[in-house]
Amino acid sequence: LYEINSAAKSFFQKNLNDEVLKYCSDRGLTRETIEEFELGLAPISSDLLLRNLLSLGFATADIERAGLSFRTDRGTYWDRFRGRLMFPIYNSLGKIVGFTGRILPDASSPELVEGRAPLAKYVNSPETPIFNKSKILYGLHEAKESIRDLQLAILVEGQIDFLMSYQSGIKNVVATSGTALTNDHLKLLRRLTDRLILSFDSDEAGQKAAERSIDLALANDLSVRVLILPEKD
Repeated sequence: LYEINSAAKSFFQKNLNDEVLKYCSDRGLTRETIEEFELGLAPISSDLLLRNLLSLGFATADIERAGLSFRTDRGTYWDRFRGRLMFPIYNSLGKIVGFTGRILPDASSPELVEGRAPLAKYVNSPETPIFNKSKILYGLHEAKESIRDLQLAILVEGQIDFLMSYQSGIKNVVATSGTALTNDHLKLLRRLTDRLILSFDSDEAGQKAAERSIDLALANDLSVRVLILPEKD
């Protein structure tokens, strides 16, 4: 499954085009950040990734088990991620265990809407033998040394917030990926530091998430603070 995810990452990277790079640039991401964190593109097609992985010798059952394809009602297999900016998710050892896909502006293609494809803004890999989003913190493989050195971790919501922070020189940052903060997340951080700063969205949902996270962090013997950022104009 690690090998399949690594091959999928390379496929997504090769599909990056000028349009998607411009989208990333408009969001504030530099080319260096895109390359360092190996962002890619899942093309708008029903099974291009599947066919690529099959050509490399991987089995359909294992590709499905890795969470990269699913079986439709018609009995055919489709790629789970289509027309999305792809963020590889790494475990603390730097191995790719899953992906997050961010829908791109043009979501009208038939390849996206057929086969009950999810059209949420962000979609994560499903639970697999090597991926559980409640036990993985995005960016920890890059940030752990800085967190240990500074004895402080900053937690943000989502990949873009992480990448923009890291790109700006804040290296002791990690992010959750489509899930609330969990005890397993905090156990990972507790191995590195006992101090945590929460930086969530300033909307009502973000503030409620921060309140829940404070209680959880205190229950795990972490000193916790909340960073309040000014709202955007």
